[in-house]
Formats: sequence, C-alpha cells, structure tokens
Amino acid sequence: MGDEVIAVEIKGIYMISTTTGHAPVVLLTDDGHRFLPIYIGISEAISISAALNGEVPSRPMTHDLIMSILENFEASIVTVVIDDVDEGIYFAQLSIKVNGTEKQLDARPSDCIALAIRSDTQVLIRRSILDDGAISKDELDIKEMDLFM
Repeated sequence: MGDEVIAVEIKGIYMISTTTGHAPVVLLTDDGHRFLPIYIGISEAISISAALNGEVPSRPMTHDLIMSILENFEASIVTVVIDDVDEGIYFAQLSIKVNGTEKQLDARPSDCIALAIRSDTQVLIRRSILDDGAISKDELDIKEMDLFM
C-alpha cells in the first residue's frame, strides 16, 4: 500500500438514483462530512443491512457461513482494507489469520464490509481513494436513499 490507510464508519445501505434506475450503495464516512458511495449488489446490500441491524437469519446466509467456517477453523479476520479503485470499481484486501499465519485475499469491498460488521473488524481505506471519491453531505440526496434504512 503506497499511502496511509484510515478507518471509516459504515453509514448504512441506501438506494440511489442512477441514469438506469435505482442501485444500492454502501456509504462510508471518515468524519460524517465526507461520504464515499460504493455501488453494490442487492444480495450484498441485504446482507450488510441485516448485519448492521443485528438481524440473525434462521438459516445462515453466505457471509454468516463464511464466519462459521472461519470460526470452525480457528481463523480470524485481521483487517479489511479498500485499497484500489479502477474506473469506478473498488478493490479490497481481506487479511485472515490462520494458525498464526496471516493470509491476504483479494475480495470485493461489499463482501469485506459484510464480514467486517459480523467480526467487529474496522474497515480501512487508502486515504487517496477516499480523497478522490468522497462527496460532501450536501451532495447526498438522502430522500432517494432510504430503502434499507
């Protein structure tokens, strides 16, 4: 990682209007004044929203299953870092510790965020990515972003 990573808070899951309709986004913020919207899939939006609301499904969903696998193999999530962006597509690294060895896995930010919430792991992001992609609170149209909250 070439530049500093900083912690961000997961503000929530929202729907936002696009030129092709509505799309779910996860909003990240570093200070409550700058927001980074990351477009995600509907399944991931439901998973993140459920975790944020403390909902436990009667049967494990994919991210719950992954957490169960990690626990059963005595592995733990060490870090979640959103570390790259290319043409509006964000990339992340999931760091897992297994038997004292740390492994880095390429992952989608939405999956990393869903796992971070479930494991109480802080979400980190490269400062330059947040600086380049963040929008102000004034630029958010909260009225359009209320489906999941």
